[in-house]
Amino acid sequence: MTEQAVENVVYLDHAATSWPKPDEVAREMLRALTDVTANAGRSGHQPSVESARTVFQTREELAQLLRVSRSENLVFVRGCTEGLNLVIRGLLQPGNVVAVSPMEHNSVMRPLRRWAHEQGVVVETLAADPYGRIDLEAARRVAGRKKLALLAVCHASNVNGAVQDVRGLRAVFPETPLLVDAAQTAGVLPIHVEPEGIDFLACSVHKGLLGPTGVGVCYLNPRFEVRPLQHGGTGSRSESLEQPDFRPDRYESGTLNLHGIAGTHGALLGIAERGLLGDHKRQLAGLLLDEAGRIPGVRPHSPQDGTALCASLTVDGVRPDKVAALLEERWRVLCRPGLQCAPAAHRHLGTFPDGTVRLSPGWRNTIEDVEVALRGIHAIAKSA
Repeated sequence: MTEQAVENVVYLDHAATSWPKPDEVAREMLRALTDVTANAGRSGHQPSVESARTVFQTREELAQLLRVSRSENLVFVRGCTEGLNLVIRGLLQPGNVVAVSPMEHNSVMRPLRRWAHEQGVVVETLAADPYGRIDLEAARRVAGRKKLALLAVCHASNVNGAVQDVRGLRAVFPETPLLVDAAQTAGVLPIHVEPEGIDFLACSVHKGLLGPTGVGVCYLNPRFEVRPLQHGGTGSRSESLEQPDFRPDRYESGTLNLHGIAGTHGALLGIAERGLLGDHKRQLAGLLLDEAGRIPGVRPHSPQDGTALCASLTVDGVRPDKVAALLEERWRVLCRPGLQCAPAAHRHLGTFPDGTVRLSPGWRNTIEDVEVALRGIHAIAKSA
């Protein structure tokens, strides 16, 4: 796109990745690219030490944001998907029973399906309301009759922005290891990992945290034995052919994404000024849902009680991919149609196999952006 074309874009695809990135992200990444940087923890010279300091500082900042007392229990991964795989593949044993919400992303459902085929893991879907929010009373009955090896839940759905009651789930399943997929909520909603009894949490940094792609973080409660996904060089205990048994080295084989971590550091610097994005996202998503719900032929599929972090909808008689294409072509509105990598969620919502049109506002969006999108949706529905 040309610079002028970019300026005219209404970007409503923040659930996929945030755009534009804050200036401090590019600044810190450029510094890491142009200064004398080296492989963190692989040498004793000053550039290597400085690189290791960047990694350590960023890990500490993330621990503070997520309310983790010991930062070594946060390990860097390539993204939320890798973190979720680390827990699922590293914790579960053959025959274990796992409970999930009906709104899980394929980053949870595909590794569970693989483990079901290979290890006999049993996956049970908890009952939920029409928007996918777990029914805590029904969940309490499950907790009373089954011993679960893991409860895996997306904090907020990437399809319709519905938020799960993590505190309520912890109360219903006080002894069950709890894995939270925070891809949509890190940097958006308050997350207090240890105070809320979250045993495992995975998130990327390129969405609500406004950082670069290719970096994620995974919290691992030290009470649990989690097998590493891979083994290799860590820069520590190089005299041994055995993987280090201490954190974070045990889980961070290979060269870390230093430039991405530097960009993450830049993104975290701006949180004190910007704050969390939840109120802003909910305001704009709420406006989208309220106004779109008044358009004949438009069906919202997100909660309309002010809690949704994005707006998911369909237009009668027009496929979601066609709606998105028209919004881009005629109104320069960028959004995400289809199944959003979460077919289980769409089956629950009754929108499978075509999916929905997802409009997900972010930090730089305005009410004017929402109004442009609504004009487009109204025109498309009227002509259907």
